[in-house]
Amino acid sequence: MNKFVIAFLMAAFFSPKVPAAECSKADADAAEYTVDHLKTWSSVYDNYVRYQQCDEGSISEGNSEAVIRLLVDHWNELPTFKALAKQNPAFEDWVLSHIDTTLSVADLQKAIDIAKTQCPSPDAELCAKISAAAFHASEEN
Repeated sequence: MNKFVIAFLMAAFFSPKVPAAECSKADADAAEYTVDHLKTWSSVYDNYVRYQQCDEGSISEGNSEAVIRLLVDHWNELPTFKALAKQNPAFEDWVLSHIDTTLSVADLQKAIDIAKTQCPSPDAELCAKISAAAFHASEEN
């Protein structure tokens, strides 16, 4: 094995891990305020980028509510979500994780129904993920 590969492996396994960003009081306050104003996928994405380190408790519940409102009330904006998720695949995972048990069973069922009946064919894979996340959450409720 050449020295470069050995050095790379040593650095990868033994270098200190970069700690995840912590949620400062200022960030938590801003995130708490922001979740009440998430009305578009772009605003949800911006919130995700800025405050994902604060995504717990009431902030997380607010993020979940924003996600489900966009899915059930503004389904026609799915292409915007898809574009943002393509740009940042972790965002798709984050959104899907917010289709959760904090949401009403009625909204989860609406998301399932819409994803199954109103999905544009190019988005079939994404719609299946949305439907599966909503189904799983409704089963847990």
